[in-house]
Amino acid sequence: MFPGRAAVGERGFLHKDTLAYLFFGVFGCSREYLDAARLLIEDRYGPIDPQGVSEVFDFPDAASYKASMGTGLCRQFFVCEKRVEQDSLVAAKHSAIEMERRIRQESPAAVERPVNIDPGLINDCRIILGSTKDYSHRIYRGEGIWEEITLMYRDGAYRSLPWTYRDFKNPGYHAFFEIFRDRVVAEL
Repeated sequence: MFPGRAAVGERGFLHKDTLAYLFFGVFGCSREYLDAARLLIEDRYGPIDPQGVSEVFDFPDAASYKASMGTGLCRQFFVCEKRVEQDSLVAAKHSAIEMERRIRQESPAAVERPVNIDPGLINDCRIILGSTKDYSHRIYRGEGIWEEITLMYRDGAYRSLPWTYRDFKNPGYHAFFEIFRDRVVAEL
């Protein structure tokens, strides 16, 4: 992909990044909507990794979602089996928006937005999320999509940043993501 690519660690040359695990963080008003999202993710991206289905977590009631999604939300992560290039998050976010639309049409709910599907990447040193919203810590990646480093891996653990979403500080999330981070590191 990069002509004249130098060996890893050599300065002044472009390097092709390692592949990352694509995951989808899904939260919604019931487990039924998490299951519907999983089916659409598998339909679009292939099988979920055998270890790639997290437990179902309680999602903290965030004021920004209360009006459109209600309260008592639940969250689950799905990690795709096939690893992807690290520049694929823009396309994945657009796919996630389409999946949400399809679920709303096929499974109407008492709330305006029964499910939220956010794609992200797991690599050796960070968790990256895609977003349709700009903010000071996000980098524009094109086609209306920004990316942010949500967690960074340092000193043997995931570390949150000042803007890390409250639920991403959950040690249960970190333990789940670490399975895939360890795989990436083993392949470096």
